[in-house]
Amino acid sequence: MSAPLVTIIIPTYNYAHLLVETLESVAAQTYTNWECLIVDDGSTDHTGVIVPNFIKQYKEYNFKYIKTDNAGTSAAKNAGLDKAKGELIQFLDADDLLSPDKLRLQVNLIQQQDCALVFSTSRFFTVVAGEKIEQKKYPAGFLATETLKGHDLLHRLIKNNIVTISSPLVKKSLIDNIGGFDTTLRNNEDWILWFKIALKQALFQFDYDPLSYVNIRIHGASAMTGHHQMFLGEVVVRQQIDQLLQQQSVTLATKQLQQLNNDLLALHRVRSLEISKGFSYIITNFIKNPFSNYPLLKKGCFKLMVRFYKTVIKNETTTSMQSTNSKAHDRGSFITIKKQSSTNEN
Repeated sequence: MSAPLVTIIIPTYNYAHLLVETLESVAAQTYTNWECLIVDDGSTDHTGVIVPNFIKQYKEYNFKYIKTDNAGTSAAKNAGLDKAKGELIQFLDADDLLSPDKLRLQVNLIQQQDCALVFSTSRFFTVVAGEKIEQKKYPAGFLATETLKGHDLLHRLIKNNIVTISSPLVKKSLIDNIGGFDTTLRNNEDWILWFKIALKQALFQFDYDPLSYVNIRIHGASAMTGHHQMFLGEVVVRQQIDQLLQQQSVTLATKQLQQLNNDLLALHRVRSLEISKGFSYIITNFIKNPFSNYPLLKKGCFKLMVRFYKTVIKNETTTSMQSTNSKAHDRGSFITIKKQSSTNEN
């Protein structure tokens, strides 16, 4: 078999303190026909010093540094795609780490299978006192751990984003065909990309080899911790999914996918952002068909109760704790004043 060029695209913004370890994981790949494009999205830290120094130190490797104005991760990835020479693309977040054999195993697999992409296991970790500690980020079944195709693939992608950005090795021709990343999205941009790719070639091959994986770092600055922005991003992604499905041939399967997506959008709104819009959809559909839409109504009520608990009960608990602390502070101040008064009398 041939050894196709793989382009590794690393968008980065103010990750100089983590980037070297990520680049070292690239240099450690047992597959050697690659180029790595580090796309600096207008960083204000010392990325502009760290990366050129690293490239000088590892001059035998094919690292390239690209400096752009700050425009977000989607634009940075697209800038990398514009410069990419490889027929296969590996996206890699600036704080993630590739296993040494990932590219070798996935290149071999994507050549054997007529698939859109090959994806591997995603492992999550934090660093405490210099030690990597494995974390459980998602419940079982959230991320895909099996090969998916056709309707099953689309169904899973509508339920949630089943593939992390650094997990797949994907054909560049497919990414070019769909126009790359949506630059209006600052998060969940990979989710809609995978869905568009699945509409073009609905086969995502899972790499079952335990030597093929990506280590994903969880920390305060991680995109995975920006819950509010992720909520906003999901609304936009689901609206785009609905538009894409409307452009497909009208079949029972397509209608079912549209219904699933719209149901999940309504539940998402109830749980996170727009209760009135979410429940308006749920109640309207329940009135049209009470029997089939009762489960949706039930889920909506449950999510509403969960949201009520998070916003009201937790706020009351916080207020109560603040009140207790305030009273303790007042008692401490009173005791101090009393002692001072007693001293003055003496």
